[in-house]
Amino acid sequence: MSVPERKRASRWPGGSSVYSLATATPGTHRAIAARLKINRPRNIPEPIPFNGLLTNSVLANLPGSEFEELLRYLEPVSLLAGHELYGFQQKIIDYAYFPETAVVSHLYLLEDGSTSGASIVGSEGMVGLSAILGSGPPSYWTQIIVGGSALRVRAEVIKREFARGRALQQLLLSHISARLAQLAQRAICNGRHRVQERLCTWLLMIQDRVSEEKLPLTQEQIAHHLGARRPGITASCTALRENGIISYHRGLISIRDRTTLEASACECYRALRRPATAL
Repeated sequence: MSVPERKRASRWPGGSSVYSLATATPGTHRAIAARLKINRPRNIPEPIPFNGLLTNSVLANLPGSEFEELLRYLEPVSLLAGHELYGFQQKIIDYAYFPETAVVSHLYLLEDGSTSGASIVGSEGMVGLSAILGSGPPSYWTQIIVGGSALRVRAEVIKREFARGRALQQLLLSHISARLAQLAQRAICNGRHRVQERLCTWLLMIQDRVSEEKLPLTQEQIAHHLGARRPGITASCTALRENGIISYHRGLISIRDRTTLEASACECYRALRRPATAL
């Protein structure tokens, strides 16, 4: 690969808390996920040709010499929407991923069978932080929301490069800080804001990471990630469409009036946007 050009929950009625790791098992969660039809097959990323243009902010902000050292280990791959990147309580992570055009979410299952997304990662960061943090098996699924491209690197390589304490370490620490801020803000958002406000914030967060007017999202998918009931999402989408803010048709949501969408979002979008653009 040649050196590329670089550019600078709310709960359902009757809901309950997340399973305790002391009692939860992968089989229990898989059974619920299968019933909800959200546990898609494990994604086997397909190698693709490298287009020479780097859009991931962590990689794009590395000093030239440090990036060239890492470049030999980076492999461009295609990630498919709806597929699972890492499984619940997966013990071994082989690769970390730097999304380029793909968008990834961490998805939790609750005792009543409902779901809620905890964080979103796109071209601003890296997926697979446990490879460098040495944390235990995750209590969530890592699922691809919007399919697209990414650059992957073997876990042992990114762990070794992180431990060298150079620019990559500082950039990833900044990304970890932003992820923690997102988790905290989403917890407040899920408990205090209306579904339509949260929907507006979520759509804006997705669009910020794909830079496209049309988003390949279904209402069922949105409901799973917002921890909301499908009828509530349908009602909110209908209201936004009637006001000319969005349009939707067969799994595609188009943002027609971003300014009004931002005005309709809860305050969390402004708080979350700052860390996402910090790099």
